[in-house]
Parts: sequence; structure tokens; C-alpha cells
Amino acid sequence: MSYGKRAFFAYGVDQQGQAGWFANVPSKKPLTVGQARAIGGDEWLRILRELYAQDRTAAPEILRHVRPADLVIVGALEDLPTVPTWSRGAMVLVGDSAHATSPSSGQGASIAVESAIQLARCLRDLPTAEAAFGAYERLRRARVERIIAGGARTSSEKAAGPVARVFRDLTMPTVMKLMAKPERMAWQVDYRIDFDAPVDESAILPTR
Repeated sequence: MSYGKRAFFAYGVDQQGQAGWFANVPSKKPLTVGQARAIGGDEWLRILRELYAQDRTAAPEILRHVRPADLVIVGALEDLPTVPTWSRGAMVLVGDSAHATSPSSGQGASIAVESAIQLARCLRDLPTAEAAFGAYERLRRARVERIIAGGARTSSEKAAGPVARVFRDLTMPTVMKLMAKPERMAWQVDYRIDFDAPVDESAILPTR
């Protein structure tokens, strides 16, 4: 991944030398999927090549080999506001419907699976759906909202202004060294759920 002068670009190269990539293009006004696709592949490719032309990264070279038909064009990425209640009656929310996080977090699918497992435990061990849904939310909310906040910070850093960009670039080496220490990110990536352990509703603190 690279923080260019004007936009963020990330890519990966497989063993055959084929590159997969994505770009976060800043915009003063969010575009819907329809509006973004109406611009067309040829014009988007021109915009992207101009956007990254002055960056000393792999972006200009990768984009030089891209054809307009290869582009997968999507609209603006938006954060879902905090959902105040995850359940009502016999209905309960799981995954993105309850806690959608920015793709920048890289954790959307992971926390959806975690939530499904915790919900299954609560339904298994607690006497009513109401008790199970409440316990499930209390078990999950603090963790997922911390991850969501981290993803939002990462997204904002990708579209930093001139002053913020200088600060980001100066501090990035130190931040990356800290992130390289496994213990710094263990709370997020080494999270474990003991599925066989019974859920004790009395030991679960209220969400708020």
C-alpha cells in the first residue's frame, strides 16, 4: 500500500506477475454507484493515471497496463452510523447490518463471523431469545465499535489534507514499527472465543 501525494493506492502481485489493486479517489461530493459508472472506464483511467502520475510508487506503472474494461467501478464508501439496538422481538442483527466497518479495517468478515459465534453461544445457553440477544450485544458492542473507529481513522488518513499529510508521512515509520509488534495488534487479530464455555449472563456488563 502507498499513500501518494493525492490519493491512496494498494496492490498485490501473484506468482505469475499479475497485479490486483484498488484506489481510493478523494471527492468533494460522494458519488453513487450509478454516477461513478456513468463516468466510464476510459475517463476513470485517465483520472487515475493523472492522479498518481507524480508518485514514486508502483501505481503509475500498474495503471499504464490497465484497460478500461478491467476496471471495477464502485461508488463512495460510507460508514454506517452506530446502530442503537441490535434486536427487537424475534429479530436480531448480525454482521454488517449491526456493525459495518470501513474496508480500511480489513476486519468486516472476521467480526461478522465472531458475532455469529457469540450469538450461537447465547442462544444455546440462555433461556429466552430476549436474554440471548441482550447478552450477545453486550458481548460484542465494545469490540466492534473499537474496530469501526480504527477503520474510520485509517480512511481519513488516506484522504489527508496538505498539513495532515506531512504529519502522517513523518510519523508513519514510527507507527509501522509499533504495528509490527504482534502484541500491539493482538487484541484485534488474535481474538479467541471459547465456544464450549457456557455464557453466564450475570457476568456480562451492560453495553452502556
